[in-house]
Amino acid sequence: MRILVITPWYPTIAAPVAGVFVKRDTELLSSTHEVELVHLVDPALLTDADLEADAASAFPVHRVKLRRNDPRGLSRAWRVLRPLIESADVIHSHAFPVLLAFAGRRIRRPWVHSEHWSGVANPQSFNAQGRLLFRLTSPLLRRPDVVTAVSSFLLDRVRDHRRGRTMIVPSVVLPVDPTPARHTSEELRLVSVANLVTGKDPLLAVATLQELRRRGIPASLRWIGDGPLRADIQESLAADSGVTLVGSLPPAGVSAELDAAEIFLLPTRGETLCLSAIEAISHGRPVVMGSVGGQRDYITDDNGLLVEPRTPGAYADAIVAVASSFDRLTAETVAATVKDRFTPEHVLELYEAAYTEASLIRKAKKK
Repeated sequence: MRILVITPWYPTIAAPVAGVFVKRDTELLSSTHEVELVHLVDPALLTDADLEADAASAFPVHRVKLRRNDPRGLSRAWRVLRPLIESADVIHSHAFPVLLAFAGRRIRRPWVHSEHWSGVANPQSFNAQGRLLFRLTSPLLRRPDVVTAVSSFLLDRVRDHRRGRTMIVPSVVLPVDPTPARHTSEELRLVSVANLVTGKDPLLAVATLQELRRRGIPASLRWIGDGPLRADIQESLAADSGVTLVGSLPPAGVSAELDAAEIFLLPTRGETLCLSAIEAISHGRPVVMGSVGGQRDYITDDNGLLVEPRTPGAYADAIVAVASSFDRLTAETVAATVKDRFTPEHVLELYEAAYTEASLIRKAKKK
């Protein structure tokens, strides 16, 4: 089967973790299908080195430069997309922003769209102009034959905008062998893996660590990831704060940090799924997270706690509760809670079902 993947998010040298889940999905599809990928990319994120790296990809990658808020750019992008779509058996688009390229275009191929965008989950986070734009463009979610979402939370939001076929297909989380955690009385070791952005609320994580230490609980936090809040956080930290801003790391580095930690902390304001939390659980580390979003699909008392109040005290209480259950929350028991749910084999099986469904729907429309 010839599958054309179209996405606004895909790794570049300037943004190496952007759309890494799309890359994993596409690599998975290419193991059994003939795949091409089109990345509608901000020109500021693209370099000649990216194009050189694409030449070594297991499947063809087309980088189409597209600036935000450039309607003419969508027309230029369509000139690239049209012949590729016509030669494909199935179209697989990712994330709502890419649907703008399809506005007013007739699609004759079976079409599956996978939704990951937090804007669909929480359009109230936009300003007034953004809410109006989303309200005007949200009917585009009705266009694909099948729409998948990475969690039940996001799927419910998708269903606010369409009545057609929908299903859950989570992102791939590569399996690992959980490493037993090293627990000592010297220090409670916390780790966070996320960008330093408002939605992940790293400032609340720092305040939580300060609350733990105020209670006389020796603790440290290593935050893996980078972002615009780095300077603000660094200015607020004392020399002995116990917080280390590690910066971005390759997958092997992230895995090592998870193995070295005891608890994964992320006081997020909302998630569509949160791959980093699933990866932490796969490594056998219990998680303490914000309660809003797709993480409700997989976080239970057997692998962590969800926290509703957005206060350092509430998060500190949850961390203490998890730490008091280390004898029950072993690496093996924690990892077992997500076993087989996010494996490449399971995700591929679900995508195959979505393609079959889309093909049947498309055939029915032609009759």
